[in-house]
Amino acid sequence: MKNNIDLENNPIDVQYLMHKAYADVSLVVEQMAHNLQSGGDLGSFKQAFSLWGKHLYYHAQTEDKYMTGPIQNNQAARNNEAEHAILAGTAQDFSAFLKNGEMAALEVSLGSILKFEEEQHQELEKRMLELEELLKAEVGEDAISLRTRRHIYSRVVALRVCEFDHFDNEETFLFPVIRKLMNKQQQLSVAKRLLFDEDSDDQRWIIDWIYDALGSADQKLLKGLEKHIGLLEEN
Repeated sequence: MKNNIDLENNPIDVQYLMHKAYADVSLVVEQMAHNLQSGGDLGSFKQAFSLWGKHLYYHAQTEDKYMTGPIQNNQAARNNEAEHAILAGTAQDFSAFLKNGEMAALEVSLGSILKFEEEQHQELEKRMLELEELLKAEVGEDAISLRTRRHIYSRVVALRVCEFDHFDNEETFLFPVIRKLMNKQQQLSVAKRLLFDEDSDDQRWIIDWIYDALGSADQKLLKGLEKHIGLLEEN
């Protein structure tokens, strides 16, 4: 989790707050799945998992469309010469590389970063669907065998690990690139899409949930960003 979140100059940093909220709820769902092995409530678990999955799916789809999608039009994103180069190195090497501030070299690496981002989103979706299919086969808590309960738990753990790995990779590789390739207004536009679902009757279902999942200090940061997004809507 990034300590020096700067939503004033880099609105894309709201992702760190969102990751923090999603990580916390995923651990709660994982504990509920663990409790199922000794008779925990299936109905409560299904409800919690459904909401977690809804957030992850919307988050990934919105990132693909509004965050990574636009920068794929960058010429460097179509540069195949270094397709796999950056991910062959260590995160430490890449972080040091970014600090050099060499935009040309940074852009050459963009194609492989975006490719990896897409692959991880596909892996998250695959693991969510596997768990959803397992749950669809069960009609009630009494019908679940101990073996099925263990399978549910193992798949939740796999999804949570995949989620954590993905968040770590985004925070290490992708967000520093977004800060360099997108200006403040572009980042605000992405943040708005991530926090508000314009196609829903309840457009605030994401941001209101994020508020509830964060502590008071983080809520204050998010409130400041929401005010900036309001200014963006007026322009």
